[in-house]
Amino acid sequence: MSTLDSLYMTSLQSALNAGQLRQQVYANNIANVNTPGYKREVVHFDSLLQARLAAYGLTSTPGLQMFANNARDLGGATPFSSVNPVVATDTATQVSANGNNVNIDAEMSALAQNQVDYGALVQDLQDQFATLRTAITG
Repeated sequence: MSTLDSLYMTSLQSALNAGQLRQQVYANNIANVNTPGYKREVVHFDSLLQARLAAYGLTSTPGLQMFANNARDLGGATPFSSVNPVVATDTATQVSANGNNVNIDAEMSALAQNQVDYGALVQDLQDQFATLRTAITG
């Protein structure tokens, strides 16, 4: 197992993919704000990742201490790359009389939050590579 295949890096990659998909879904929802009958879409990822972590006895609790006493502990046998975001249609809400359920304020807010989250993930990835570069070059 290489460092790039570690549980953390694989989870980070999955989170970046989910963030990119969220960006596309929010943009699509915003573009269809005035389309009669359009139902907004949402991306489910965080709950799927948490469920996969819990299945392996891991949590995202700050200060988590992981010990390598099992091959599954640090990503050796865990299929975290298979945690993929799922796009679902929200049919439970209705905002306008024409059947469209896109709330432009909520979508814009979620879009901005996604941009901040994605930026933090990218920064974290850059930090991981900087650490690797330091370890290699000294």
